[in-house]
Amino acid sequence: MAPTLASSHYVQISPQGTSTLTTASFTPANGDVLIVKMATWDTGSPMGAPSGGSQTYTSQAIEAPGGFNQWCAIYTATVSGSPGSMTVSCTPSVSLRGSMLVERWSGAQLAATPVTNKTAGSGAASSTITPTAGTSIISWVGGDANSVDPATRAYLGSGTGDGLRDDHVGSNGVDYYGYQSSTGTSSQSYGLSAPTGMAWVIAGIEVQAAAAAAASLVIPRRPTRGLYLR
Repeated sequence: MAPTLASSHYVQISPQGTSTLTTASFTPANGDVLIVKMATWDTGSPMGAPSGGSQTYTSQAIEAPGGFNQWCAIYTATVSGSPGSMTVSCTPSVSLRGSMLVERWSGAQLAATPVTNKTAGSGAASSTITPTAGTSIISWVGGDANSVDPATRAYLGSGTGDGLRDDHVGSNGVDYYGYQSSTGTSSQSYGLSAPTGMAWVIAGIEVQAAAAAAASLVIPRRPTRGLYLR
């Protein structure tokens, strides 16, 4: 059974600034997987690492190709320690426009080394990834430095968009967030099929379904022989 998106929390810096981004409060369960995705308008203007809930966040993918491009990153945490109500925060390194989206997945797990992908290009923001199972979710973040109007956006793989920083007016970049179901264990496309004309960056990660609990082994008892009196 595929992971379930238990909650999603989006925040942004727009107009430009240095304010810390902090999600609304949420209460995860131990074992939930947090996918923290971030993007900014400039490849040389990163967000700081996320923090919150006394959790350990691991950097999984950062795409910062240089030149006229945006910046994007994915961090993860598997919830432990029963944190109760918590938030996730990150702080920009410089004054910028950017955003962060935190997805909380239940019935999920991360591989010891998760399958990831990151790249940059032109056209519509898309790439390929090869997951390990057909029950997985592909979660991704992308950004467009050309600031193409996102009104015509269309998602590959019957994907779902769950966040958008639309600063195309004024040419301040556009950030995209989405996820889709894996179609198997072969290479598959993720991201957007429209709009075209972007100068894009993108990063994606596989979120696996949690391992099924081992079936309990039941050993039948031998029937008790009847006692007969002579």
